[in-house]
Amino acid sequence: MQSFRRSILLFILIMSGSYLFSQYQPVIINQFQIGADLSLAKSIIDKGGIYYADDKKADLFETFKNKKFEYARLRLFHKPDGLSSNGTVNSMPYTIALAKVIKASGMKLLLDFHYSDTWADPSKQTKPAAWSNLNFTTLNDSVYAYTKITMNIFAENGVYPDMVQAGNEISHGMLWPDGASWTGNKSNYRNFSTLLKSAIRGIRESDNGSGIPILLHAATGGSLSDTRIFIDSLVKYNVEFDAIGLSYYIEYHGIMSQLDENIAYLNSHYNQNIIIAETNYRSDGILPSGSVITQSQLPFPLTLQGQYDYLQALYRLTKKYPKVKGIYYWGGELIWAGDIGGSYSSLFNWDGKARKALNAFQDLATGGVSSPNSTSQVTIFLDSDSHLEIRSNAEMSPGNILKILDLEGRTIYQKPLTGNVTQLDLKSTPMGLYVVEILNKGNILFSEKVLLK
Repeated sequence: MQSFRRSILLFILIMSGSYLFSQYQPVIINQFQIGADLSLAKSIIDKGGIYYADDKKADLFETFKNKKFEYARLRLFHKPDGLSSNGTVNSMPYTIALAKVIKASGMKLLLDFHYSDTWADPSKQTKPAAWSNLNFTTLNDSVYAYTKITMNIFAENGVYPDMVQAGNEISHGMLWPDGASWTGNKSNYRNFSTLLKSAIRGIRESDNGSGIPILLHAATGGSLSDTRIFIDSLVKYNVEFDAIGLSYYIEYHGIMSQLDENIAYLNSHYNQNIIIAETNYRSDGILPSGSVITQSQLPFPLTLQGQYDYLQALYRLTKKYPKVKGIYYWGGELIWAGDIGGSYSSLFNWDGKARKALNAFQDLATGGVSSPNSTSQVTIFLDSDSHLEIRSNAEMSPGNILKILDLEGRTIYQKPLTGNVTQLDLKSTPMGLYVVEILNKGNILFSEKVLLK
């Protein structure tokens, strides 16, 4: 039934296309944002958690900044129970204290309003207890007032956000049942949009809020049809926002080509920028219960190396599209501390030691890492006839492998490397941007992009 009603709504939206084009001009996001959700970091550190990076004790926030994570995302609950074991610690005082540490580290801040006392996601959008008995008009006024007051409190504390997320994974609406996107088989997007516009108005009318980018977040990274229904329905009701946020967890949202299809359409059909607002990748070799894909459909093994390779492949995929302006990793800070557990999707082991994937974006930015097996310097040359030459100033170490990958991370060429000069004829390879990698025992020793014209 839900699939049927989605199809009907999508048909209506297509047929009423004149509704889908708002005069609103979104705030442009210029910087590509590499970010991490660090919402539990303060609680972990307060409970004695210690982080290690590059073989020594490390400041978590400086480490993320040094590894090219320029943004931190923090969730905010209305009045949470404060239980770290549930992750529901993100009260106003907690979040402001954490935001101060983040800003001091040089990172920028994405504030994520949950509009709930607890977790808000596609399966639950529970109203704060303080709002549970309000009529719709009063609820709407409360959303506006709470949002504006919160933003002003952040400003007063010198930690005004650099971007704001109005609701968390609100594909099915917010503040249920009043703001659910559907009630039974009837669309309720009018009420949902009304509440969302009040939240956005609260942001815009706060101190310094007129030009801040506002992100709307859907858990629909692998479904173009669901993303279109979400965005087109909100645009129909004149919701003015600046970025489309997507959750993409491969085990729950489908293979990377589905994400690629989704982004390709968004990039060509909407003015808003696009952000991968949540993603991660497991390293324990086990697909969780409820996974929509099989082991054979994974682009990389669920290993420490696979986690690293996934992040680099996701980056390459998103960089194909000019309107994609960010990737945020979720749960990367999780380690064992008191009643807080680690995670196989974290960027740190349970004992606090950094995993290889923490370096994924830094390695892309620096063009590779030094080889533990050779001190040779590698250069590549591409002539006008698409002849590629890889040259090192010393003999390649035994076991080195040359790979050429497309921007989805697929290997289109692979061979062992020997000697110090290798030549390839790539005239039959379609034009486009590719990545040349040299690996040894699964470790990436060199990585550089080449453009075939």
